[in-house]
Amino acid sequence: MLKTIWHKLCRTVTMSSRGKVIVVAGTTGVGKSQLSIQLAERFNGEVINSDSMQVYKGIPVITNKHPVQERNGIEHHVMNHVDWSEEYFLHRFEKECDQAISDIHSRGKLAIIVGGTHYYLQCLFNKRIDAVSRELSETEAAMLESEDPQSLYDTLKECDPRIASKFHPNDVRRVKRMLEIFYKTGKKPSDAYAEQQVGLRYDTLFFWLYSDPEPLNSRLDDRVDKMLEVGGMAEINELYECYKSKNYDVDQCENGVWQVIGFKEFLPWLEKQPNTSFEECVDRMKIRTRQYAKKQVKWIKKMLIPDINGDIYLLDASDLSKWDANVAERSTKITENFVNGEPMSQERAPAGLVALLDHKSECRTPMSDTQQFTCDICFDKNGKPLVAVGQGNWEIHSRSRRHRSNLTRGTRKAAYEKWKQAKEKDVEGE
Repeated sequence: MLKTIWHKLCRTVTMSSRGKVIVVAGTTGVGKSQLSIQLAERFNGEVINSDSMQVYKGIPVITNKHPVQERNGIEHHVMNHVDWSEEYFLHRFEKECDQAISDIHSRGKLAIIVGGTHYYLQCLFNKRIDAVSRELSETEAAMLESEDPQSLYDTLKECDPRIASKFHPNDVRRVKRMLEIFYKTGKKPSDAYAEQQVGLRYDTLFFWLYSDPEPLNSRLDDRVDKMLEVGGMAEINELYECYKSKNYDVDQCENGVWQVIGFKEFLPWLEKQPNTSFEECVDRMKIRTRQYAKKQVKWIKKMLIPDINGDIYLLDASDLSKWDANVAERSTKITENFVNGEPMSQERAPAGLVALLDHKSECRTPMSDTQQFTCDICFDKNGKPLVAVGQGNWEIHSRSRRHRSNLTRGTRKAAYEKWKQAKEKDVEGE
């Protein structure tokens, strides 16, 4: 009897969820995989991995792949299939993700995308512009994978100076997106945007699985310790043997599987560099993991949420003892409304966390205000003069504590130099 009821429920969900996609965003270690499996079980879904390290074969511990025995039979796509010798580019993920979504939908199931490489989620956006698409050349693919902001920006200026003027040179994600449109369509993005409407490709429900930093950081530290205890160190050594056999150097750690958190951090110890202890490497791995989580939150707040106009539901995973009520039950109710095409009855976020979704307050330059201002006394993280795009952003920077401090420091330095020169003249005159 119960089995019959369950099969009827699955058939109902199958029909209503066809063509729909769920995205589970959030930091590393917050429980995204657990949530995705719970949703997949309840709503007849399958999981698509969007973590750039989990696409690589093997090393399940150091890349945080959810254990197969804990997946409860849920099919996972775009995972564990790329050789270590290969670079995994964004356009390859886009193609494989599209294929997985089509396959899942063709069988009447719900596609659930989960992973920490949130940049990959751009494959869900703006595809109406890419109606005519061509294969990328090796040079174009390499440019889209570049992390050199100036090179990317200069290339975009050559291709489409009008659209380039609308973006900050360090806005790597959007600059790459404009270059991708140009490469794939042969059209200048400024012309393409003028002709086409931009939006999401699929009917998509976004979840942000969130945890307050303090409990999350503690969990991340504990997870690093556990990873090293249950096989993580063996996997790091396995990577190192391959690294040595190919005569790589530390620069290789900026590419491919070698970017995985843990390898570069342990490299000095593996190479027996002087004054390097195992404990120091563990600490570096923990620090890097916490920094990565902080970066992921920043990306969600400043990139993802504004892009989808705040159309996202926040789930509070700060207290794991309250997972069932705060995460499982809440996400189930929201998903039921979504797959059945019903009005969304749930609040966007729990009362105390509503401010996290306030994308309206983010400083975003209007497309009509694209004048660029260069500050000669403040510098960006690359040591270059700071650039502000738009009059509003320039005024905000001009009033900032950082700018005022640099002005004061510059005035004091100039006064000191003047006093020093006067003093030297007095000494010479004696």
